[in-house]
Amino acid sequence: MTMGCATITIDVDRDVNLPEYGRIEGISRARDGDKAPRFDSAAKGLKLIVSVLNDLGIKGTFFIEAETAKKIAEKMNIKELLKSHEIACHGYRHEDLTGEQSGIKLSDEQVSSILDESVATIKEVFNRKPIGFRAPYLHIDNRILAALAQKGFMYDSSIIKRLDRGEIYPYRIYGALIEAPIASGVDRAGKKIVSYLWPLHEGQRNLSDYEHLISRFSAGLFILATHSWHLIESYDFGLLPEERIAENVSWLRSILKTAIDLGIEFCTVEEYLLGKAGD
Repeated sequence: MTMGCATITIDVDRDVNLPEYGRIEGISRARDGDKAPRFDSAAKGLKLIVSVLNDLGIKGTFFIEAETAKKIAEKMNIKELLKSHEIACHGYRHEDLTGEQSGIKLSDEQVSSILDESVATIKEVFNRKPIGFRAPYLHIDNRILAALAQKGFMYDSSIIKRLDRGEIYPYRIYGALIEAPIASGVDRAGKKIVSYLWPLHEGQRNLSDYEHLISRFSAGLFILATHSWHLIESYDFGLLPEERIAENVSWLRSILKTAIDLGIEFCTVEEYLLGKAGD
């Protein structure tokens, strides 16, 4: 196992997703009063991201929402598109599994059913069984972790953990289940920053903030995270013009190139945990 790897993880889920009180599954941010789930921005952004990764020779970890995979598969060959990348699980309909914002306390049977249906659908679309999981909205607790362990997942990646003197490592969290944490640290001004790129795409962060965070990494597994739809559409601005989409793509490429130029190797979460990074 290499001492220091970075992973780019992409949540492939319904466009501009939001939890809604009293509803288990996620909605899309309303457009013209319609909050029904949409998937076009997720699909368009997915193709752009894969193009960047393939061009740079990087294999990514894609946390797939099962219903989104089915919807995208109706319009393009998502299995072929992601053939060189890791497929992981991100729920079925972007459920608030802990009920933190939906206000709905799911039963153990409901949680089990959601996980089973998610895995079955992902296997149907990709002919691969996911071993990794990321909770929608990063809403995770011990009950959900126990369910993941019981279902045979190898790892979860829903918890944010701070770089400790440049180091961040996966760790055992529940039984045999491993946590592969998302990284946090500080920007040049000393303010907290998380390695999720959504504030960049929302215009709330600068590219240099993330480049500084990456430059602090020295050992372990550094996880970057984004949504495929976030290159195309935002919470604050809605559908983005083509020049802004191109800028988002350029920013993603620049962040990845910064890591490469620093000598950081890229691998998938699965490769790192199985000791295959660098093979």
